[in-house]
Amino acid sequence: MGARGAERVVWGMPGAVGERGKRPDREGPDVPVLVVGAGPVGLSTGMFLAHWGVEALVIDKRYPMATVPRASTSLRTLELFRSVGLGPATERAGWDGGEPVQWVFKDSGLGATRHHGGLPPRYAAWLARCTPVPVRRVLTHDQVQRLARAELTRRGGRVGFGVRLVGLTAQRDRVRARLVDVETGEEREITASYLIGADGAKSEVRRLLGIEMPDRAPIAHLNTAFFRADLGTAMAQWGTHLCFVRNDAVRATLMSKNGRDQWSSHLMDYPGKPADGPAELTPDATLGLLRAAIGDPTIPIQLHAVHAWEAATGLAAAFRRGRVFLAGDAAHVQSSAGGLGMNTGIQDGHNLAWKLADVLHGRCAPTLLDTYEPERRAAARASLAVSRGLHQGYQSLSGDPNDLYDRLAVDYLRGMLCYGYPPHATEERLPDPLDDAVRLGHRFPHRWLNSPDGARRSTLDLIGSRWTLFTAAEGARWRTLAAAGPGPTPHVRQLDDAPARQLGLDGDAVLVRPDGFVAWCGTTDAGRSLRAALHAG
Repeated sequence: MGARGAERVVWGMPGAVGERGKRPDREGPDVPVLVVGAGPVGLSTGMFLAHWGVEALVIDKRYPMATVPRASTSLRTLELFRSVGLGPATERAGWDGGEPVQWVFKDSGLGATRHHGGLPPRYAAWLARCTPVPVRRVLTHDQVQRLARAELTRRGGRVGFGVRLVGLTAQRDRVRARLVDVETGEEREITASYLIGADGAKSEVRRLLGIEMPDRAPIAHLNTAFFRADLGTAMAQWGTHLCFVRNDAVRATLMSKNGRDQWSSHLMDYPGKPADGPAELTPDATLGLLRAAIGDPTIPIQLHAVHAWEAATGLAAAFRRGRVFLAGDAAHVQSSAGGLGMNTGIQDGHNLAWKLADVLHGRCAPTLLDTYEPERRAAARASLAVSRGLHQGYQSLSGDPNDLYDRLAVDYLRGMLCYGYPPHATEERLPDPLDDAVRLGHRFPHRWLNSPDGARRSTLDLIGSRWTLFTAAEGARWRTLAAAGPGPTPHVRQLDDAPARQLGLDGDAVLVRPDGFVAWCGTTDAGRSLRAALHAG
């Protein structure tokens, strides 16, 4: 369909509009969930839905399968892919860069080094032990798209490219979506139980819903170039894949996108740059700035693309209207500083997917979906705080960058991994990220446990993507309590004394949601509240 002859899945769907524009009567929607936007957020959301047994159709007006690598994954995103069984796939596809937020500051990529910057040692050390994911592992957004699309289709989901959403009507029990084939102009209507707008910063879904982004604030005008160049052993000498360059000709970044020869560069400032908005650069001008940033004019550069754009931050006034939800840049925008934009969006989709699955499968009450916006708005605020703080710091940076990282280390950890969900976590009541204890509304902590076969397993792997009840004792009694009454039946994990003490469980049990967040803590005397927590989600 449309660009590059991609899949023509939509028009073959049951219930499509007939020749006279009338849709045959059907008892149920055509598809449980329609996802608009097939970037890394949309495809990952569709993949998560398919993992939890929900058929998803993902559409995009373009052919968005990237050939040029851009954004990169965070540790939390890789944890989520691991939780749905894609850990080995990310190991095969990924590559090792620097530690998170580890930069080298130089006169040019191949020139003199001014500073090495990164998280303070105590925070970097904690980050290295707080997750089962290798701390230097990186996937770029094109790899995320390919991986998510392959898993989505393997599990029965469908993808349609060259399909534009031109109208939607949210009804009591379904959403009606009008779609157009951008190549032929042919129009069809389909229905879905729910619709997710993951269609970017200029979201058509958000526009059709009439949702504004009132606090959107531009913070910079940038040109970003994507190119291929062989910089030899530069990355090994840097000790990271992120380089910040400042000289008389340019202030820019050099960021490896595959650990070898694919790069991107934010061209932030240069002599003659207009002060009043984004300005397109010619290929020749771009190549000149890249050579100045690299520091060797003889190195061949293959320029893939260069884009002028406005970096901004902002939150949509609402993330939901009835059966329609917003995720990713459709719900919140931020600059690339901190590298959390794509990742926050993928985590939106994961949060929403398991909730939709439990509601559609009848395991949880529909009110579970009411938690999506407050939870993800809190996470987005934490992510935007990192983006604003780092961007402002980089703009005014003149001395040792570690002063900046000292100030923003806690914000970075909270935005990337340690954010908490209301009502248990609020901005006025946020714990120290280094105090990695079991807390309501927070991610369950990673600990390595010894298996009977001698292998080590992470507590996060014991959760996987299921409701899980960790207990310190009386496993049989807990299984009986967990299986009684409505709601999902959690998998009961009885821990040995040593790991139970390490996690502070003692005689209590801890209920963990499919996304790894703690939903309930209590004793066997509180069986009724356990069942209530499961039914409510």
